Amino acid sequence: TSGRRTHAAGDGAWIMKKSASVLDGTVNIVFEDNQTVFCFRAPAKLHNCSRVKTFRLPSNVWGVAIDDSKIQRKLLKRMLDHVGIKEEKQVILGANEEEISGFVDFFVDFVRERPEDRIFLLADENLEFGDLSSADHGIISGSECIKQIRSILTQNEEKRILAVARSANDSPHDIAIYRSRAHDYLPKVPLRASSVR
Repeated sequence: TSGRRTHAAGDGAWIMKKSASVLDGTVNIVFEDNQTVFCFRAPAKLHNCSRVKTFRLPSNVWGVAIDDSKIQRKLLKRMLDHVGIKEEKQVILGANEEEISGFVDFFVDFVRERPEDRIFLLADENLEFGDLSSADHGIISGSECIKQIRSILTQNEEKRILAVARSANDSPHDIAIYRSRAHDYLPKVPLRASSVR
């Protein structure tokens, strides 16, 4: 024997050949002593990205965001601008303890005062307030705020909101918790205008 292992159809060769055939492509398979090398080729259409329409939310959508970081609040404003929410329909909170601790009540009232509008909510996960070095320092969970909001709103009221938790450097377990409380999760990563369409 040459030390070469035997290969069966279950190793993927059969699947690759069938896929190539269906997609009018080709597959080359090279069996080597310690590896199998697949080279799969299929034609692909190029799409003209300049024809992609810029993404914009409808005009009756409000953007409400909360973050304890001044820099993040500025970034949130830019995000809301990029998705087409006009400045007069943007509310960005988190500058002080009152805005953070009263956020649930504020947002529920906000939704109820606008029965015809839709609301896009972005909430930072770790909303800190007070002096970091004192006993007055506190942290409120943004996703927990969203969970409370969703439990207070009626089903018809909740249908008009999209509530998203934001955080950075979280484990898959943490992200699953945020998604169980909010409608979804958005990581805090740098965004470029060109990538927001």
